[in-house]
Amino acid sequence: MRPSPPQRPALRILLATWGTTGDIAPYTGLALGLRDAGHHVTIVTSTRYAPHFTVHGLPVREMPLAHQDDLMTQPVPRWASMRNGHDVAAAAAPALLEAAAEGADIILAHPLLHPFCALIGEGLRLPCIGVYTVAHAMMLPRMMKATPWKQHLIADTAVKLFLSPMYVSSLKRLRHSLGLPQRRLDDIVRTLHGQPVCYGISNALLPHDYPMPQGHTGTGYWSPARPPQWKPDARIVDFLEAGPAPVYFGFGSMHRLDRNRLSETIVRATRKLRVRAIIQTGWANLSSDADEVLTIAECPHDWLFPRVRAAVHHAGPGTTHASLRAATPTLPAPVTWDQPYWAARLTALGLAPTAIPARRLNTDNLTQALRMTLDQTPYRDKTRRLSHRLSDECGTAGVLRVVDQTMQRARH
Repeated sequence: MRPSPPQRPALRILLATWGTTGDIAPYTGLALGLRDAGHHVTIVTSTRYAPHFTVHGLPVREMPLAHQDDLMTQPVPRWASMRNGHDVAAAAAPALLEAAAEGADIILAHPLLHPFCALIGEGLRLPCIGVYTVAHAMMLPRMMKATPWKQHLIADTAVKLFLSPMYVSSLKRLRHSLGLPQRRLDDIVRTLHGQPVCYGISNALLPHDYPMPQGHTGTGYWSPARPPQWKPDARIVDFLEAGPAPVYFGFGSMHRLDRNRLSETIVRATRKLRVRAIIQTGWANLSSDADEVLTIAECPHDWLFPRVRAAVHHAGPGTTHASLRAATPTLPAPVTWDQPYWAARLTALGLAPTAIPARRLNTDNLTQALRMTLDQTPYRDKTRRLSHRLSDECGTAGVLRVVDQTMQRARH
């Protein structure tokens, strides 16, 4: 379902995004939706992810982040991850400024790049909108639960203050380049204050009273776009056709997992249940050559999930939306960041019997939870009903409404 072309003149939209593979995927669908609506869309991302957009004919300005991208795929110490964050900021800020200065009417920014884009928007007098697939606050679900009176604000501020040190020096240099006055403290709480944000999240997955801050809007999920000439691997097609629908196992861009133990746990549990399995290798390099188990690389979830019996995954927002939209019964096994939040939502909505942290998975608890997921009808029925709601959503249309409103305010 594509949004209708705008009645207003086409805009030059600069869409800035970076992160993991899962972070990038929804932005391919958003970018194409904006282009199909008649706008001129230019992507700013790293060289690693440029092909995700150029394959669709979208122009890309590449940020020089090859080394930083490589480090993200490795289980490095926490201090090295923080240093990598500083390096990303130092390289991304000038690249974003150069791209915006070449000509844009509005900037749309991934949360990791939003602080720079907000400051660039201020300096160049360009409207800027955050386009997120997760709220900062969702990375601290326990804090949200412990402070219900201000659950979003407190957790949101805490996460931003934790991330701020990675941005401070680059924001100062960016201020100097833009001729903006220096601040004594340039944390991202202040930088992002008052910025409009669109969330590529279905409201059907959020609590009915979820406290969205003023100017923040849930638009519905942005479904990733498949490459135009994409065809499924013959191995996958042959495996699917050779027997009953398998169970999918995948943990996306999570690499801090014991690959051998987790792979063996999956094999033992599926053997106990007498079900077949597809294991997506991911950044953890999971694999198995056991009978009735197929190890695969990347495969579009919107194609694969309707063909599997259930999905066991890390509960990242993209994978969660994809499995539910495909009406695939889901068992969440979160690892870190916002994944425990989405896992908790799956159980709270009655879509999954339980959530088991990936590092605590063993043959017994995985077998028991997966048996309930497969055999108990309520989980399947509730997932199917929610799937209909998600299929009716057009997340890009929601972004276009906010873009239109923002441009109208900017013109007056």
